[in-house]
Amino acid sequence: MVEPIHEYLQQANPDFASGFRLFCTYSPNQSLMSFIGRKKDMPMLLYELRKIDESPVHKYVNPNAATDEARFNRFPAAQAPAAAAPEAPQRPEIIFKTYDERRTSRAALPPEMQKIYDETTAEYKVRRAHHEKMKAARTDKDRAEHRAGIIAAQERIAAGWKQIDTFLLEKEKAAQATSFNEKNCRSYISKALASKTISDRVAKGVTARVQALLDHGCVISEETQQLLRKRKLV
Repeated sequence: MVEPIHEYLQQANPDFASGFRLFCTYSPNQSLMSFIGRKKDMPMLLYELRKIDESPVHKYVNPNAATDEARFNRFPAAQAPAAAAPEAPQRPEIIFKTYDERRTSRAALPPEMQKIYDETTAEYKVRRAHHEKMKAARTDKDRAEHRAGIIAAQERIAAGWKQIDTFLLEKEKAAQATSFNEKNCRSYISKALASKTISDRVAKGVTARVQALLDHGCVISEETQQLLRKRKLV
């Protein structure tokens, strides 16, 4: 348990800015910081904070938390939109995209993964429906019920993509194992590390190629290892 996060999650109406500050402090995942901060995705923020809080061994503290918070948070506390007038009921603002920012091709997946893909993308409609109903709800009880529905749908979405990502990563590893080429592996890793941003697909490719190099007894320099750790690729 991470005490500051645990206390935050116990609040009846936790605010986004405080939660995002905690996430930047205790998470090493800058990709998620960017996504959550850019979309102001409160359900995703709460989901990720719960994972950290429920981890029995979490000890990471981000030394650059303040810098990351300022860089990734589109709605910092000092610049938050003006609050509604006191007489108007305040409703949580949650902004969603219809689909994740990914390039996973359904057609490239086998039937069993296509089923998971379909179930996962269908959850976006469920999440959106709860979101619209929450905005229209007249009581705190109804809003709380739909908020819980949003969070549950988001958890199913995250679980579905994790299954697909795991399958794609294992597929990539298998491809590397059967067609190993040390020079190509090193070239792929070098190009990825030289890029300013790394997509999920390329990150999986880097991970698979690093493992392929290790499996074949190839030496990875300390400098490259440090860069891989810095970019959260190992």
